Amino acid sequence: RGKDMKTFKKVLASTLAAAMVVTAFPVTNAEAASTAKLSATKATVYAGGSKTLSVKTPSNWKNVKVKATSSKKSVAKISKVSGKKVTVKAVKKGTAKVTVKVTAKKAGKKVSKTLKATVTVKNPTLTASVSKTTLNVGDTAQIKVTKTPSSSTIKYSSTDAAVATVSAGKVKAIAPGTAYVVVTSTYGKKKVTKKIKVTVK
Repeated sequence: RGKDMKTFKKVLASTLAAAMVVTAFPVTNAEAASTAKLSATKATVYAGGSKTLSVKTPSNWKNVKVKATSSKKSVAKISKVSGKKVTVKAVKKGTAKVTVKVTAKKAGKKVSKTLKATVTVKNPTLTASVSKTTLNVGDTAQIKVTKTPSSSTIKYSSTDAAVATVSAGKVKAIAPGTAYVVVTSTYGKKKVTKKIKVTVK
């Protein structure tokens, strides 16, 4: 019986501890929801792309209005403010501070909150290499591409399709001569281009 009592006490203690942990969460969430917050305070965007920041406000905040400014419009500019969403356009490499001012009414009284986010703009990158640069007629070679951001679009072309053609990253030797395989990464309105020399024997 003594053992049973000890076991019971252990179970009871762990149950109470678990109950205390569970009841602690709603308090934390309530505190977090008592003011306006941004969906992110730091963001990395590649030049030519954009990032949308969402403003989260408590349910008792009414008539919410959002205004946003950028400390460096030449790096990142505010392209759109729609409702509680702020769209930041990445212009060129650098860092900019985005300030979001939120105003609303809470129980009939005016409330406001200034939120800030750091936006780091990077340039898209592209590296490309071909498995063989000297080919015999009829040979094929594969192009390996590494790019940032991963969502950028890759396009391939040849400066002389009579010598070598390229499709979906595969080079095919057609006739003797020299051609350049052109690999282009496109992100937003930014392009990064690499040329690879191919010799066909």
